[in-house]
Amino acid sequence: MTTAIELLYEFDKYVTTRLESNSFTSNLLITPTSKFITELLVIVFVLLLTYEVIYWSGIYLGLWEYHAKDIFTEVPIHCAHINVRINVVRENKKFALLEYYALKEKYCHNLIYWKRLNELSNEVFELNKFIKYYFEFSPEDFEMNKEPEFGSTIGHLRSKVLGIVNSSDIFSDFNRSKLEANDVKIYNNRNEEVPLTKNEEYLSKCHIETGNVIDAVIVI
Repeated sequence: MTTAIELLYEFDKYVTTRLESNSFTSNLLITPTSKFITELLVIVFVLLLTYEVIYWSGIYLGLWEYHAKDIFTEVPIHCAHINVRINVVRENKKFALLEYYALKEKYCHNLIYWKRLNELSNEVFELNKFIKYYFEFSPEDFEMNKEPEFGSTIGHLRSKVLGIVNSSDIFSDFNRSKLEANDVKIYNNRNEEVPLTKNEEYLSKCHIETGNVIDAVIVI
């Protein structure tokens, strides 16, 4: 069984061989003191690197949280303006709508889905194509929020989209009298639906950022 002394010996041998192979680093081994300091620094570097890799890997995998998250809070830049593509879908087409956006997410990575995506688009949506609108968020859109520095909320965006639908002649053929803000489905820049439970959440925390082109679908 390998002992600690044997491991230290092998480590000393390995580091010495590596450092002596270069004329610059070989000067670090001239005296026993300089050699001891050099090897100590190498050990500290390896231990620190190992710790950092394990620590940040654990945070990425969700095994533990950043130790100073309450001190150094991450404040995302609030969403200043976006483009919203609007279309209409019937209540009985909800399941087809789910398939459409699941396929659209795959389409971003693989073009073989384009044919089925176009077929679903013709089958699901009431308009032949999405109508794109530009939304800009001014202080009046978020100054009433608890944390205005985060910008506007998902619920407020639903209301703005509904306002456009109710005032535009493009949607006049649909029964708009009973529509509510919660009838507006919002899809973020990952083609994921933002659930109604996140109405009070900020756009910037739901993967909707400045300059994005996102979808809003009205369920009638």
